[in-house]
Amino acid sequence: MQKYECVKERPKLREIIQIMRTEHGCEISYDQAWESKEYAENAVRGIPEKSYGKIPKYLHMLKEANPGTHTHYLTDSDDRFKYLFISFGQSIRGFYQAIRRVIVNVGTFLKGKYKGVLLVATALDGNSNLYPIAFGVVDSENDLSWEWFLRQLNTVIADDQSLAFISDRNTSVLKVLAKVFTQSTHGICIHHLLNNVVTFFKTKGLTGLIAKASKEYRVADFERKFNDIKNISPLVGNYLVEAGVEKWARCKFPGFRYDVRTTNPAESMNAALRSPREYPIIPLLDNIRELLTKWFYDRGRLSAKHKDPLTIEVEKKIGRRIEKGKTFIVYPVNQNQFLVRGDKIDCLVDLELRSCSCGKYNLLKIPCRHAIKTVFSVDKELHPLTDDMYTTTTWRKAYEECINPIGVPEDSWQVLLDVEHARVLPPETRRAAGRRKKRRYKTMEDKIRSSQGSQGSSKHKCSRCGVAGHKRGTCDIPI
Repeated sequence: MQKYECVKERPKLREIIQIMRTEHGCEISYDQAWESKEYAENAVRGIPEKSYGKIPKYLHMLKEANPGTHTHYLTDSDDRFKYLFISFGQSIRGFYQAIRRVIVNVGTFLKGKYKGVLLVATALDGNSNLYPIAFGVVDSENDLSWEWFLRQLNTVIADDQSLAFISDRNTSVLKVLAKVFTQSTHGICIHHLLNNVVTFFKTKGLTGLIAKASKEYRVADFERKFNDIKNISPLVGNYLVEAGVEKWARCKFPGFRYDVRTTNPAESMNAALRSPREYPIIPLLDNIRELLTKWFYDRGRLSAKHKDPLTIEVEKKIGRRIEKGKTFIVYPVNQNQFLVRGDKIDCLVDLELRSCSCGKYNLLKIPCRHAIKTVFSVDKELHPLTDDMYTTTTWRKAYEECINPIGVPEDSWQVLLDVEHARVLPPETRRAAGRRKKRRYKTMEDKIRSSQGSQGSSKHKCSRCGVAGHKRGTCDIPI
């Protein structure tokens, strides 16, 4: 149907029934609408079972089109698919040249026939845009899958003391990060921590205080708020200590996490792939590639047009801080140090060290309102005193390369012999355990409709396993 050609959201079953009724004068059942949708999706995206067999050739061709790209897949002893990893060479090179060393890891469920989990490692560019680094497809989030994924990531992103990871409180991620990236620092998402506090303790009014404490730039301010938390609820205080204060409190973090306090960057990536997460594996990978191609092209053009020395988002932050510091008074101490008065506390700014006693300049590496007022008082430029990752020149470097499609029809792919003969079968899957929803019939009409449907059930086969007598929604047969 033309109305869905360029739309990522597929039509809902009610919409299909309505279209058949209004445009074709034909009444179809819910089951018929489901089966026709499944048939159409398979015709457009390919049959899920066959998609796994194309993995070796697809990854080979993708690397040919994008030099420096690292891909890997793993099968079990029966050649059934287990794990897959992909990181584009352009993203890797851009990360080293132009991106802050903070990586966010998260996993999200796939919704296709064979389920699985999509693992994502992403960062933020100098303009606070998502910068994807690597993707993985695994069976589930567990120690083995996360270790395999992070070891693959370690082949393209070297372990280093300047590197920081932010993740949710998934025990597998935390355990494997400590094992694989031993030199880097590891933090946890404050949102997940707050959700745990609400779930386990249900302490009213404390979540806001914890959030404020986690944001503090000065240790003294943090300690004051944290003491208040412990006085209100010693149990919550103990829980936060056990979680690792240095992992969630900004001013206690041993490395640099800048303004990345949550896993929102990776969650946003998952949201951008909401529809493709229902696709077979090859269309899923190609949708990821397509998204990155668009992002790199659009942002490359945007950064090329931008004329200010700092990125768009940083210029906005600077503008807001200029307004807040208008009434401050600056007193020189020596050539590099200045005392700034007019705020809640007197602050000492050191332009040579790029620091301020308020803590904000030190941790975010963007001049705070005290430093901005100081810089203006001595007639200097702001951008040389801002971290290089926030400059427009560096922003452009992140997107100076484009991410290429394969560009060759599938029937013309030329691959090596070992790739040609590589065998990848679909994974063995069993539908996840859980309650089966039972329909409650409220009217006689519903019962009649049900009995009519059961009489003709032999005509319909399950679209998941192909066996007659039940539907996809209640299927628990191993594929």
